[in-house]
Amino acid sequence: MTDTANRPRAGSRTRAGSRARSRAGSRVRSLARARAGAGALAYPLRLYRRFSTPVAAADFERPPDHGLVPESFEVETSDRVVIRGWAFTPAAPWGVVILTHARSASKSRVLRQARLLYGHGLAVVTFDFRGCGESDASHRPGGNTLRAPLRDLDAVARYARRRYGNDPLLASRTALMGCSFGGNMAIAHAGTAGRHYPAVILDSTPLVRWQDMLRGLLRTERRASRSPRLRAAADGAVIRAVVLRTGAGALYRQAVRSARGLHGTKLMYIVGERDTFFDVDEGCRFLDLYYAGPREIWRVRRGRHLTNHLVDEGAYGERIVAFLRSAFPEAEPSESRTTTSQEPSCQPPSPPAPPAT
Repeated sequence: MTDTANRPRAGSRTRAGSRARSRAGSRVRSLARARAGAGALAYPLRLYRRFSTPVAAADFERPPDHGLVPESFEVETSDRVVIRGWAFTPAAPWGVVILTHARSASKSRVLRQARLLYGHGLAVVTFDFRGCGESDASHRPGGNTLRAPLRDLDAVARYARRRYGNDPLLASRTALMGCSFGGNMAIAHAGTAGRHYPAVILDSTPLVRWQDMLRGLLRTERRASRSPRLRAAADGAVIRAVVLRTGAGALYRQAVRSARGLHGTKLMYIVGERDTFFDVDEGCRFLDLYYAGPREIWRVRRGRHLTNHLVDEGAYGERIVAFLRSAFPEAEPSESRTTTSQEPSCQPPSPPAPPAT
């Protein structure tokens, strides 16, 4: 005789299985929501790390890769940070360019531009901002804000004066050229450093408020998010945190003060037509509103952020050299004075009028 007293009923087994499947499904849904939340926060957190503190990016190219022999140097800033750089000096330079790199990059990232300038007879001084490449980072509170690298540029500018200042021609022919964030440093330094620079060149430089730039980058990335409300909240928190941590507002205000004082400095603003990193038109409006001196806007066809020199390296170098020759004082009679067109605003030139009928 079969014992059925303790055997579970079929209905009980069905209900237990249903509850187990329900719990498993709930765990799967919870895991999916957690993964979606983590995915929604991943890009904002990466952007926060990217902008809040510089990354010690190593030199991935070396001067010999471009046929250059560097004169290595190191200087100490006013807050006792050691900055290391390279100087490239041709046999008879007719000018000096202090060349600055983008944020979280290194001096190796501007070696192509350095080679172009050097090939045209210009001495080039480039270096690593604090916390990047071979330069030390500051360990003091506030020592790595966005304004802090201005101390690095100031120390390197003093080195350039010592290195080339004995030549009266070179002493009056020192220009600044900055790429992306390096251009923010150049324009904020030029009008507040207590010395005159005849020329400033900005390539791919976001002359915009950082909160606006970050908002645009995050908005573009958020379009594909599965959790738009969570992403919008995370994006807002990241923007506030970056601006607060880096002192971005103070740097922008210093750039405005500096630009208003640059009456005798010619400026070239190089922007790519396909640059989506920041609002190029807003950068141009900054110059229209605040820049006191003569300026030239060069919109590079097919140019993108930090790649304008790769579109046509030959034309890139020639146009910059022509601009510097027009800006530098006391040109030698033997030197060609090729001039470039000056655009009073950021608007593209008007098309030619149709022929009269």
